[in-house]
Amino acid sequence: MSVKILSDFDGVWTDQAFEAQNVKLFLIAEAARLARIAPDEAAADFALFEAEVMSAPERHGWAPDGRITAYIDEDPFCEANAIARFLEASSDTKAKRYVAAVLAGGFATMSAFGDHCFLTSTAQFRAQHPPALVPRAAEMFAALVEAGAEVVVVSNSSSEKIEGWFRETGVGNGLAHALRVRGSAGKFILGPSEDHLVLAGRRIRVDRPKYRTILAEERPDFVIGDVYSLDLALPHVMRRAGELAPKLALRRHPHTPRWVLDTRADGAIDLVVEQLDGLVAPVRELARSRK
Repeated sequence: MSVKILSDFDGVWTDQAFEAQNVKLFLIAEAARLARIAPDEAAADFALFEAEVMSAPERHGWAPDGRITAYIDEDPFCEANAIARFLEASSDTKAKRYVAAVLAGGFATMSAFGDHCFLTSTAQFRAQHPPALVPRAAEMFAALVEAGAEVVVVSNSSSEKIEGWFRETGVGNGLAHALRVRGSAGKFILGPSEDHLVLAGRRIRVDRPKYRTILAEERPDFVIGDVYSLDLALPHVMRRAGELAPKLALRRHPHTPRWVLDTRADGAIDLVVEQLDGLVAPVRELARSRK
């Protein structure tokens, strides 16, 4: 019986900081264009906006429906959306100028503008760059399979993108039986309830119906992700309730916040790894115990 790993994609199979920086630069360029402000001036303005947001990361993040689904210091991909949302609430004269120009440009909200910048920029990035998987991705996957694993990649990114990158880089070649992709998973989508955890004074929302359905269907032995709010908080809650029994692994990045690492999310995280192959030994141990 194989050991099932449910794995995030961006941030586990990739290092997303460079791509996320491109999203932020695109946001600034689009805001400058719409507001008819010189690029250098806009860059200086947004540096100030970003500094203000990052000075209080517990108050800012990706909030598609107005509620924070992941905090700005958990994932570089959250930064552009968080800055756009900050502008909408700001009383700063310059911020208001950008907001007015964006809304006049046809966007219903600054959150919608942030989503537009994210989707457009990431599509352009992927058209202009080769698949940006971590080094040795194919070798690490093969090592996991040899140890007894099957891997289900569950991500907010599309299946088409993930499968294309795997195909182009040889991940799963000859081992397709041990790899499945469930893209557009909607981990970020929050349900109507206020169910949440509190970690380091932050409210981590755990009513994530689409992700809950996937977890209940897959019943993994391990869950690995790089963003606690999106990837690991709900599996922790389901494990605590006796609905699942996975080990939870966090892939650590230079940006991974101390409020998650210092206590391993109040003991919720079982393993902190630098790369996917940090799961090879625990997978092998569990696989052997089942023989």
